[in-house]
Amino acid sequence: MNKYIIALLTACTTFAFVLIILKRIFRDKLIIINRVQKLVSNDKPELQVQKIKKKKNERKLDTKIKFLKRLANELSVSGISMRPSEFLFMWALVTLIPSSLCLVFSFDFIVALGALLLGLFTPPLIMFFKKGKRIELFEKQLVEATAVICNCLRSGLTFLQALESIANEMPEPISKEFSRVLREMKLGNSLEKALNNMSARINSKDFTLIVSAVLIQRQIGGNLSEVLSSLASTIKERDEIKKEIKVLTTTGRTSGIVVGAIPIFILLFFMMINPSYVRLFFESSLGIGMLVAAGVLEGIGFLIINKIVNIKF
Repeated sequence: MNKYIIALLTACTTFAFVLIILKRIFRDKLIIINRVQKLVSNDKPELQVQKIKKKKNERKLDTKIKFLKRLANELSVSGISMRPSEFLFMWALVTLIPSSLCLVFSFDFIVALGALLLGLFTPPLIMFFKKGKRIELFEKQLVEATAVICNCLRSGLTFLQALESIANEMPEPISKEFSRVLREMKLGNSLEKALNNMSARINSKDFTLIVSAVLIQRQIGGNLSEVLSSLASTIKERDEIKKEIKVLTTTGRTSGIVVGAIPIFILLFFMMINPSYVRLFFESSLGIGMLVAAGVLEGIGFLIINKIVNIKF
């Protein structure tokens, strides 16, 4: 095929993908515009058809809103200062543009596929690792934050003032998360709702214990500083046990990551550098079957190793 035709098809495909993504991003606005146009128009469609379309649109909108809310929470916890729409747009650009350029300049499908896979999995992996690091740092800061709350309560301050002290004096990420709790309360949420939202967002068992203790104390009363002090010692002991377990399972986790990641990186490396070396895997049914079988075995091995090294306590 002529190289100019390939370049034109690649550019058109990339442009079409970008248009689809932009349409998905601004879909809410388009729905609102359509509803306004229906209200001001003189046309009156049948009631049943209108109800069916409305229910379908509402279900699709609810699914999209849930997905965007979840993605927004993931980005917030991972410390990435981007909106969900911006992250999706950047993800699409990282996925499509390098693969399109590789296809235009190298005219090799395997090189373009390697760039496509690399761009497809890099942004979510970065977000996943950043989230894990921030949650680990948050749990380390939690003992100190609990001590700050206890000291504030013993000195006569309220629980909200203790939260403000954490938000103003402690470093990130815990200060940012408590600042978000205070911001939600200023916007009308109750303390219980804001703390439960933070607990669901962070998904930390240690912080869930603290939230449960605070909510129970607000319902039945009691000395909150003593309860939090005992919880702080419990969290500290759990953290020490967690560190010991992490040290004992380091070899297994490292070997699992290395053994699982090396075949993938080798395949991507040869797809980008020397595609003729792995061309047989993509041009024959036997090679495609071997790739599928290798992917299934990689997934099974990852699940088994993850089950072994993740000890519940």
